[in-house]
Amino acid sequence: MDSDLMTRLIRFADLTAWPAFAAFGVQEEEIDRLLAATAGLDPSAVSGVRAELSGRVRAAAGALLTERPVAAGLHRMALRPGERVAVVGDSISADRLSWARLLAELVPMVEPEASVEVLALSGRTSSEALALGPVLVSRVPTRVLVLLGTNDVRREGATTGVRMVSATETARNLRALRLLLETDAGARVRFVVPPPVDPSRVGLSRELTGEWWDGGDLAELVAIVRDVDPEAIDLSRLPVRPGFWEDDGLHPSPLGQVAILRAVLAAI
Repeated sequence: MDSDLMTRLIRFADLTAWPAFAAFGVQEEEIDRLLAATAGLDPSAVSGVRAELSGRVRAAAGALLTERPVAAGLHRMALRPGERVAVVGDSISADRLSWARLLAELVPMVEPEASVEVLALSGRTSSEALALGPVLVSRVPTRVLVLLGTNDVRREGATTGVRMVSATETARNLRALRLLLETDAGARVRFVVPPPVDPSRVGLSRELTGEWWDGGDLAELVAIVRDVDPEAIDLSRLPVRPGFWEDDGLHPSPLGQVAILRAVLAAI
């Protein structure tokens, strides 16, 4: 496996939020060994790439903290000692260079006794996130940021185009997740509307892999999240600059992830 492919695999294959691993607290070092064995890689190489990605996030977070709007957004969070923030999401947040990873580095810089746990998994739907509920409650978060839905509207099959989760079920899942977290964990829950995608690229994988996204479905998703949480942090109107996406037009690039973080902090 070439180095670029290995880095991309490790960047998006964080399995600590897989329900079985999250429930038993399986550590990253053990997951590194499993990932290495599955992909035929050297475990030390996997750990090295993970460490390199973490270093990039720490460096980026340090630079971002010098930006006045970022510092102001963190101040508005009014973080308290013992504050536990959880981020629930899919690959947009699970990405080891994501806005959520940046937030996890920034929060302790402002309040050393506060923390952020990223409980995101690539490919996760709202139904799968709801199944993670008991694990989320066990973490006793004080706040939860939820960025979900992109995989709900994912379509499978070049010909059939079966949608992963219906619109009605997405709305039901998001409402149920909020009820669970607010009632059983006593957490404050804030939803985040998924960021825009490149409509010219997200459908190109239809013939190649049979997995694709439709613009109409994505617009419907935005409306669903806004309806579930009228105060949701809306990334759907985020200005998109060149280089915002990875080549697939779906996943934000590191540049795009920084833009998302700035937008989230501006809205808090």
